[in-house]
Amino acid sequence: MEANSDNQIPLDAFLGESSYVSTQRRLRSSLHMVFQNAGFQLADVAPSATLDLRAALSQVCTDARQSGMRAEQLLVLIKDVWSELPVGIARVPSAHGDERLNYVITTC
Repeated sequence: MEANSDNQIPLDAFLGESSYVSTQRRLRSSLHMVFQNAGFQLADVAPSATLDLRAALSQVCTDARQSGMRAEQLLVLIKDVWSELPVGIARVPSAHGDERLNYVITTC
C-alpha cells in the first residue's frame, strides 16, 4: 500500500501493532466490566457469584489466548486494570490485602 503523501505512513505498516493494541483495549474493557460487576464485589461470599466470576474470567482468558496474548502479558494487563479500580471495589471488608486480586490471578 502506498502512502498518499510524503508525510503519511502506510496503514498496513501498523497492522500487527494495531491488532495488538485492539486486543489490549478489548481485554481491558472486558476486565473492567468483570471487576466492576456487582456480583464480583460479593464473590467471596456468594457461591453463585464465584461461578459467574470464574465464567467471566474464563472468557477473558480464552479471548486473550485466541488473540495470541501470552500469559505474562495478560497478568500485567490484569494488574494494570486492577490498579485503576476504586478502592471500594478492589478491597472489600471481607477481603484482606490483595486476597481478591490473588483469587483473580489464580482463577485465570
